[in-house]
Amino acid sequence: MSMIADFKNIHRGKRLFILASGPSLGDLDLSPLKRRLAMGLNRSFLVYPDTHYHCMMDHRLFDMYEDLSKQTRYLFTLEDRPWGIPMKLLGAEGFSFDLEEGVYSGYTISYVALQLAVYMGFNEIIYLGLDLRHRNADTHFFGSDFHSRDHENTEFPRMARMLSYGVRALKDKNVTVYNCSPVCTLDCFARITYDYAISL
Repeated sequence: MSMIADFKNIHRGKRLFILASGPSLGDLDLSPLKRRLAMGLNRSFLVYPDTHYHCMMDHRLFDMYEDLSKQTRYLFTLEDRPWGIPMKLLGAEGFSFDLEEGVYSGYTISYVALQLAVYMGFNEIIYLGLDLRHRNADTHFFGSDFHSRDHENTEFPRMARMLSYGVRALKDKNVTVYNCSPVCTLDCFARITYDYAISL
């Protein structure tokens, strides 16, 4: 069984696409990612099941998508989850450069993925579907999740604060983080279009 230490710096200097769950993810043709390293988050395997890596913390999703989550090559999660490569939860706020010690949640799986990508040595990280806003009634690319209906007022501000904190933690680490969302108002990440990102 793989352990988190097995992944330290294995992709040094490479580029990673991270598939978040915002509504804009559903607008993208993800087929070009077949030639690229990608990491899925939570339910992104519903729209693109072929990522090399996947991150999932939510207990509900292990029950709801047992087959899909077990089909991923490498699933990263927290210590008390039913399966996957475990990481210790150190708390909500902070940034971990040593995932053998643990990881911070940052109130979002997107923040966990950022720490993981840095630990794996990626120096270009490109988010897809990181919207931090709803589209009418849709909370995610797959439609509406009742549990997320109030996130614009509750969770998204905390997520944005921690993602900004993460960028500051990486200031002198030769890591660049991009966001391809056309609607996200985060100003901590460089903004590029998806078409440009897949042309790199």
